[in-house]
Amino acid sequence: MKFLDNLFHHKQPTSFSSIFGYDDLKEIIRHTLESEDSYNLLFIGEPASSKTMFLLEIMKYYKDAQYFDGSNTTSRILDVLEEERPKIICIDELEKMSHQFQNQLLNFLESGRIKVDQQKRQYDFEIKGAKVFATCNEIKRLSKPLQSRFRKLFLPRYTEEQFLDVSEKVLSKTSPSLARYIGASVWKNGGDIRDVISIAKLVRK
Repeated sequence: MKFLDNLFHHKQPTSFSSIFGYDDLKEIIRHTLESEDSYNLLFIGEPASSKTMFLLEIMKYYKDAQYFDGSNTTSRILDVLEEERPKIICIDELEKMSHQFQNQLLNFLESGRIKVDQQKRQYDFEIKGAKVFATCNEIKRLSKPLQSRFRKLFLPRYTEEQFLDVSEKVLSKTSPSLARYIGASVWKNGGDIRDVISIAKLVRK
């Protein structure tokens, strides 16, 4: 039954082929995804280091994964977690979330339980065996206890040429010349791969 459950919930672990480099980190992530133990990984690095891309690759391969970013409210996250009970939770830019949510996440990572009393809603549920993958630009904005619940993976910033290669891989349905042109334009304005994806969607429309 366990084999069938795994078969219907996700494909084989991703090769992360759309992400340039980081071969040692890819192996750690694959091991974490395949393990029956509940490991949590924190991707730390500047913009343009593919932190978000790792989360998006995980989301493509695992049907029971849920993605949140720093703009999500605590109540929305709790609503989704209670309804979906995902085994894989991806949180982008964790340091932008409120200290209240960070404290609740710490309690969840320690016990697998969420118990929150809000003015309009109460939450009390468990998600056993969940794994949390999160990204962070500024680790100092996370509490030391919360940091200790993650294995930290530090990603160095790409060079401009590497960023263009990543843009071409991410925009595989776009011509290579256009993909690299978009990548070059984004690089000049901070180099966030999410902007490359967003601009490409607008171009296609």
